[in-house]
Amino acid sequence: MKLGIIGAGYVGLTTAICLASMKHKISIFDIDNEKTKCINRKKIPFFEPGLEELLDVNISKKNLHVTNDLNVLVQNTEGCFICVGTPTKNNSIDLSQIKSAIESLVDSIKNSEKRNYAIIIRSTIIPNTTREVLLPIITKKLKEQQCQLFVVPEFLREGNALDDFMNPDKIVIGSVQNKKNTFVDDVFKNFKGKCDFIHTNLESAELIKYTNNSFFSMLISFSNEIANISEKIPNVDPFQVLQALISDKRITTITNNKKIIPGLNSYLIPGCGFGGSCFPKDVKAIQNFADLKNIDTPILNAILAINDERPKKMVSLCEKILGGLKTKKITVLGLTFKPDTDDIRSSPSLDAINLFLDKGSIVSAYDPMFKNQAKTSILPNDCNYCMTIQEALSDSDAALVFTKWPEFKSLDSKFLKQYMKNPVVIDGRGFLDKEKFDDEMYFKIGYSE
Repeated sequence: MKLGIIGAGYVGLTTAICLASMKHKISIFDIDNEKTKCINRKKIPFFEPGLEELLDVNISKKNLHVTNDLNVLVQNTEGCFICVGTPTKNNSIDLSQIKSAIESLVDSIKNSEKRNYAIIIRSTIIPNTTREVLLPIITKKLKEQQCQLFVVPEFLREGNALDDFMNPDKIVIGSVQNKKNTFVDDVFKNFKGKCDFIHTNLESAELIKYTNNSFFSMLISFSNEIANISEKIPNVDPFQVLQALISDKRITTITNNKKIIPGLNSYLIPGCGFGGSCFPKDVKAIQNFADLKNIDTPILNAILAINDERPKKMVSLCEKILGGLKTKKITVLGLTFKPDTDDIRSSPSLDAINLFLDKGSIVSAYDPMFKNQAKTSILPNDCNYCMTIQEALSDSDAALVFTKWPEFKSLDSKFLKQYMKNPVVIDGRGFLDKEKFDDEMYFKIGYSE
């Protein structure tokens, strides 16, 4: 099929590359010339494992190309995915980009005199947005027979996007008439029989995405609340407590005498909190939506409140261990909110850095993702970004690990003693091997005070 993509960000470009890999002919459009130039050079403007190699293959095979003319894109395609950003503004969703994209697309459909052109909303939008905000823009200029409208949310995890797209657990298709056997079914026909196809209305499709992200955010905050309780009980290991929970047969099933460990296992681990471009933004957006409808959301409120406290917990533990933070040299290891991504948006490490600076600490930071300093402009000016872990640890009083990068897994007493003034490490992800460290050298949140 010949398909268009509006928006060459994380969702749009991933969608474009993967659809091209499924033998569709893809035209991608973005108003950001720097992004389109980057794609034409067979480079992606963010990091995602395996994606750049696939971009190269599909451009070379002419399955994917960039255009700066939306009229040409529409003329040469049967449908178009809208994949523009919907950022948070004052805790609510900002629809300016998607409204602009729809208006431009509608004008191009009208100019081309297309019939039954598929408009597929891929951007994350709160319930009622498609019907109450976007549909009126469409119907104002187009007749019913000129287009068909769908909401098809994405469920891509940063660092795992390629696998998530090519091996989905579900394809959600929201439409005005809640139809089956739609245009979108044909787009994703390769997945028939391999995953669930959920046909629903526009509003349900919109809410499914928020429910998905809120649920997994909840698991993380639940784990951290159990860790908070554990801190007040001598000898309790919250990691062991939660591992026992995961062993429950209602979570971990047994098939043919083999345990099937669920994917939610990775969300039931205490730590320094969640970040990134999705969980914080989406929980805040649906919370704000509910607030406008006068709906109480104690669980959503708690998810965010607990998460906001996690960086403070890390800083407080460090302060207690060192007996104060003023003039202490602190090393922050890991800036991205998770490994295998270059995304540092809403990362817990950023909050911790600002808290340390406010307390008069001297802060150095290191992340193996950033081999140049162009990506670290979001850091406060007073934070020293280091190019190597050795430089970051030099003469340090404490090191705090915020990201589960494999490089950090090898940390041990010998390495810390070689560079640090006061070899102390606080494990914010609970993944380092405690046995590799001397007594009074290794700490992690969730243990009794």
